[in-house]
Amino acid sequence: MQYLLLILSVLLTGCQLVEEPAPKHVAYMAPAKTMAPYTVHEYVSSLSVQLSNITGMRKNNARIAITSFFDAQALNSGLADQQAVGLSQQIQESLLTQFTQLGYHTIEHRLDGHITLLDNAESILSRDVNTLRLRQNIDFVVTGTLTQQQHAYIVNARLINMQDGRVVSAATTEIPINTMWTDEKVQQRDGLIYRTEY
Repeated sequence: MQYLLLILSVLLTGCQLVEEPAPKHVAYMAPAKTMAPYTVHEYVSSLSVQLSNITGMRKNNARIAITSFFDAQALNSGLADQQAVGLSQQIQESLLTQFTQLGYHTIEHRLDGHITLLDNAESILSRDVNTLRLRQNIDFVVTGTLTQQQHAYIVNARLINMQDGRVVSAATTEIPINTMWTDEKVQQRDGLIYRTEY
């Protein structure tokens, strides 16, 4: 019996000395954040085509101004923010470019009365109403709103007759949230934090 206990203890001790191989961990690679397949300019081209379907008569040399696009819930002050910083202005600039390329008589209503020289640049555009031309000959204006959804911004645009306020054309498109920046895991909307991934 003593021999049996001795053999058993030697065998058990031998089992403890054998090291188990460390488990091989497979590295988890998080998927890379990607950008939307098109640029803002390409998404805005859908708006330009839709807005070109104008109802009613318009004169061939009608002057068209294009304004900034505001958050639909904050029309007085709310340009797009967070992931869409710059989206409002980029929609405006793309529409100005595309309407000009389509042959419309677009007006730069932000044109200052003179060229301003800075230390490292010069500018002729301004938002200071005191330096802009007093009379702006504008027949139509393109304006619009942005509404943030989980996956995209819904952009609504309209072409409005400045004399009677009539909407002569309207357009809608979606611009994915990750068009200007990659999609983020955590977002803030209406003062609340939203997580899209864990």
